[in-house]
Amino acid sequence: MAGKRDRSARKVRDKWRSKVWYTIITPETFSSKEIGMTPADEPEKVIGRIAESTLYDLTGNFKKMHVKLYFKINRVQGTNAYTRFTGHDMTTDYIRRMIRRRRSRIDAIFNVDTSDGYRMRVKVLTVPDRRIKSSIKTEIRKKIQEYLTEKAHSMTFSEYVKYLLADETPRELSKVLKPIYPVKRIEIRKSEVLYFPEEKIVELVREDEPEEIEVEPAQEESVAS
Repeated sequence: MAGKRDRSARKVRDKWRSKVWYTIITPETFSSKEIGMTPADEPEKVIGRIAESTLYDLTGNFKKMHVKLYFKINRVQGTNAYTRFTGHDMTTDYIRRMIRRRRSRIDAIFNVDTSDGYRMRVKVLTVPDRRIKSSIKTEIRKKIQEYLTEKAHSMTFSEYVKYLLADETPRELSKVLKPIYPVKRIEIRKSEVLYFPEEKIVELVREDEPEEIEVEPAQEESVAS
């Protein structure tokens, strides 16, 4: 019985020794930063994996710890796994703190197209200082959608993502909504990329590694261990 357990343990160890760890790198929109590592015994198995980070991790801004960013691996080169941004959201605790009793919650959800052909779904949460009529809520949703849709049409995907995550954007929206009704808080609480246009992939090669890396089985075992 003990021998059987030993053989099983050796199989598990051998399986992990055959894996290579790939460094996950954000797209250029987020300065091509390393955000983690993922193991796989074949490069193809890394494609499609989702990596999560926070805006605080990428910018160092402590006030952005509640903003979660999602990246999908779409290309592997050597031991680097390159990603593209697929969306963001905010922690449940942060959203809960925004909502208080005797206040209205206004959710605006709509799709936008950027100037370079990306389609995104944007979700905006607005909190007035008190309960308001349904007609005013409708006006607020309409104004938010019109404004952010126009912004998307005038920006590239990379520019628009940065705009949605910027500190200035909620303040800008508050000013836009002021003629309708002054709001207490407003946040771009979530975004999701619905469509990626066909585009040429630009090869990114880090300076500290050769353009092509061929890993022999013995070397692969050494890297994993």
